[in-house]
Amino acid sequence: MPTDPREASGVCGNSDPWNPPLAPSQTGGSGAGQIPASVSSSLAWPPSSISNAGAITLLPQYTHTGTVPTLPVPTFTSTSSAVDPGNGWKNPSDTLSLAVPIATCTYPSPWMEDGFSIPPVCGPESTTGLRRDVIINEPAPTPPPHPLR
Repeated sequence: MPTDPREASGVCGNSDPWNPPLAPSQTGGSGAGQIPASVSSSLAWPPSSISNAGAITLLPQYTHTGTVPTLPVPTFTSTSSAVDPGNGWKNPSDTLSLAVPIATCTYPSPWMEDGFSIPPVCGPESTTGLRRDVIINEPAPTPPPHPLR
């Protein structure tokens, strides 16, 4: 790679350069927010497992009973304005409450300090009486690249 950026044009050999303009679906226009059924049907929610975390049933559980924080509505100094400031929540059909910890459950530290221990799971699996070990992959250095021969 040249050290002078003015001489670097074409060095990397971009075989698929971007050609403007952006499609309307990429800027919020026609087609934006529409996920094809072929994609959404292949992505189950909630997922049955998460890479390096195991089965979803082994993860801490939460309950949707909390109050969703909203933005404060603006205060207008003029009383002659007919502007509706709303209530701080844009989507009135989104009525799911905030996910909050279950009062009778214990949760791991969000900072995962050295020497922390995983508390027992609070969910369907916790009532079986079986012990479940959680394996945590420790950070490791990335191996160096192998030279091409």
